Amino acid sequence: MNPTWVLVRARYADVPPDWSPRIDVFIEHGAPSVLEEEGALVAYFPEVAGIEEATARLSKALQADGATVEIGRLVEQDWTANFRDHFKPRRIGKRFVVRPTWEAFDAGPDDVELVLDPGQAFGTGDHATTRMCLELIEDVLAEGASFLDVGCGSGILSIAARKLGADPVVGIDVDPLSVEVARENAERNGVAATWVAGNGFDAVDRTYDVVVSNIISAVLIRVAPDAAEAVRPGGVWIVSGVIRDNWPDVRAAAERAGFALEKRLEELEWVAATFRR
Repeated sequence: MNPTWVLVRARYADVPPDWSPRIDVFIEHGAPSVLEEEGALVAYFPEVAGIEEATARLSKALQADGATVEIGRLVEQDWTANFRDHFKPRRIGKRFVVRPTWEAFDAGPDDVELVLDPGQAFGTGDHATTRMCLELIEDVLAEGASFLDVGCGSGILSIAARKLGADPVVGIDVDPLSVEVARENAERNGVAATWVAGNGFDAVDRTYDVVVSNIISAVLIRVAPDAAEAVRPGGVWIVSGVIRDNWPDVRAAAERAGFALEKRLEELEWVAATFRR
């Protein structure tokens, strides 16, 4: 029998300018990743013991927030077919080429190939927030630099950093499934990294040259002081996942924590930036 995924879709009558608070509701109830649809948010959960109770709690919280909630199931083979139709090789920045395991690509001698099977973990290079992170990493990363990715998802950013010569490389995610996916993707790319299932910066015990956080605005604002403690003097904090309307608040939080803005990118409604400590 094919395994199934439990789908939770929350539909809202009014589309907010910033989904972050509503995405937080999903994350607080264990969603591995959250996707945006027209007027809705969608998450997929692996069907494991206790999932009915977990999604019922999530549904109750979403309804209290004004959402109409749909819970359903999707067979693994159907989900995989739909996902594979969408995820194709693509170039990002000057050198990166991101491709799924099921697609071939004729890479050039200067290309840095990132081969992914993201599963249910966020990060394929197909989203603006991930693309901008890769571009900013490419700008600042020197060979031998230490690198930390808080909220590593599929591991794409950590793998990219390792392939550019970063050492050591550490990826942290609150979701154990994402950590396992990241570990498998690193092995697939022939790179070594340390993967930690933990609660963000709470799991960090040293400083790094480059720290990346591709997470929602509300969390970036909250963890800015923790990021300052994790970045060595002269190092950088790369942030992404910022809705344009939230950018002033994210920048202000970073500056209060002792960072100075070095570079800002914008794509569609998303902002990413490099801050220097």
